[in-house]
Amino acid sequence: MRLHTIVALTDFSPAAEHALERAALLAGVHGAQLRILFAADGPVARFDDPQARLVQRARHLSRRHGLQVQALPLEPGGAADGVLRAAAQAGLLVLDARMRRGWRSLWRASPLMRLLRRSPCPVLVVREAPRGAYGHVLVDVDFSPASRAVVRYAGGLQASATMELFHGADRREPTVAQAYRQDVRRQARQRRVRLSDAFHARRNRVAMTTGTQDAVQQLVVQQQRTGADLLVLGGLPPGLVRGWWQGRRVRRLLGGVDCDVLVCPPLQALVARGAALHAGDVGVAVGRAA
Repeated sequence: MRLHTIVALTDFSPAAEHALERAALLAGVHGAQLRILFAADGPVARFDDPQARLVQRARHLSRRHGLQVQALPLEPGGAADGVLRAAAQAGLLVLDARMRRGWRSLWRASPLMRLLRRSPCPVLVVREAPRGAYGHVLVDVDFSPASRAVVRYAGGLQASATMELFHGADRREPTVAQAYRQDVRRQARQRRVRLSDAFHARRNRVAMTTGTQDAVQQLVVQQQRTGADLLVLGGLPPGLVRGWWQGRRVRRLLGGVDCDVLVCPPLQALVARGAALHAGDVGVAVGRAA
């Protein structure tokens, strides 16, 4: 996979600047154009002309990282409309982790969660100051076709990283209760092998672990135990019940892990954009875990 365009949001706060730096690092890896967009709840008192500041920041990033960086113009329709229009032309949207309550033209509750639901491209939520390339990527999988696409995207995002596939079977989830009945472990093992067989080179080193009981807590513990610096999740599915449940999982994970989080859109969106079709070759080492 090669990303051609990355869009990053900033309001010039320290947290948003971390997101810009991560976006620039990834753009350098992929040879992508970086587009930056000013997005804030309201006027920023420190800057009389935020667009001029944005242009200045774009020039600085271009010189520092040797990238093509474009400062997108302010949108007359508001920040929310501008973000969605920019994301429609991008392979990745990067922003900071604050759950801010603004952009009320589109969001009335959590703007971040609504953006994760509506973005047409994967969204990278940056929580930590970048210290270089991602080294350990933890991918939440459920052995579905959508998971396969997410794994391919994750493998191509940072090809040098170790990648770990994690499945936590939460018996309280309606979808899990239906899909994994008496033969849950046998089906998981079979699907795990098929998923592994889909990748045939050694660009990523990949391990496979499983957890039980509270899937979210297991995933948080696994991230903290392994020191993964990126957690990759599938997107919020359509449907009231499934969408609410997955949204609850994402909110818990964003509050529980201490690493960046990448949320991919549903399978149809990934395939339609071609993001998951040529994600690069990934070598998989399958292991058992308690």
